[in-house]
Order: sequence, then C-alpha cells, then structure tokens
Amino acid sequence: MRSIDEWLASDETGLAFSHCVRCRVALLEIDAPWLVTKDYFKGECVLEYAICQPCRDKVTDGISEESKESVRRFLETEIDWEARVAEFMTTTDPADRFSQCIACRAPREVLDGFAVSALFDSGGHLVTGPLPLLICKPCVSNMTRGLSEHSRDVWKRFLAEFFAGPPDESSFPGLL
Repeated sequence: MRSIDEWLASDETGLAFSHCVRCRVALLEIDAPWLVTKDYFKGECVLEYAICQPCRDKVTDGISEESKESVRRFLETEIDWEARVAEFMTTTDPADRFSQCIACRAPREVLDGFAVSALFDSGGHLVTGPLPLLICKPCVSNMTRGLSEHSRDVWKRFLAEFFAGPPDESSFPGLL
C-alpha cells in the first residue's frame, strides 16, 4: 500500500510538490497553507498540482455564489461527515482515507476515475481534518452538476493557463 507521502508526491517527479502552480512561489516561502490535488483515470495520474491558499482564493473568487452554494450543498448532503470523521479517528494512517470515495464509499480499486486532495499547513505538515480525502469521478460530476457556465469557464481558463493538454473538458478534474 502506498504511504501518504507517496500518494501526495508528484507522480511526474516522485518528489513532494515544492511550488504553487499559479504564482510559482516556493510553497515553504509562502506564509499560508496549500492544497495538493491529484486526479487519476484508469490508474494513471492525469492532473496534479499544489496551489497556495492566496492563489486558490483568487481562482475561487471568480466562481459564482450560486455555484459555490451548489458545491456546498453537495458536500453537506452527500457526505456523512460525522461518520467519516469517526472513521478517520480510528486509523493512524491518513493514507487509509484514500481507500474509498468520501461520498458514495465506492472502493478505490473499482473506480475508473478519482481525485485525492490534501491540505498542508504553511510549514509543510499534513493537516488532518476533512482532508485528506478521495472522491470518485461520478461524485465529482454530481458535485459540479450545478456549476454555472461562468464558473465552468473560470475552471477551464485555470486549466488552459497552467496545464498543457488537460483531460476531458466535460469533467472538472482537480476542481479547487
């Protein structure tokens, strides 16, 4: 089984993420937390990045309030956070959180596509709370179903600006 460090390292380099994808500043030089997100399809990492909180805020500021509410509604109604937090507390290995989808609980081994996300504090230490988590592609599709065209365009511009050859545009891999 992969360790949490292996899961959250760049598949491209094998090393921990060192710079924000947007501002390109070294993560440890930014006095802010950062998020690591990796999307997998059929066992292959198809998108990966780290983004500092200030840059993440700048990107998400462009997402409409209606779209944010739609995502929030999914997170509040489709995930049993109380049960999940209780499960998280029974394990000492945060990599165990990547064994199934946070929402539908489908086992990772049966999923064609999924994303993993984790939050790091400004010192580079993994923050364990609601994250790290794994969410399957069907649940991401359900979560993003209510995004406005404007919000979809914000995400597409982010992908186009910072990644060469993004995955299928019909989905929202790595959605902040």
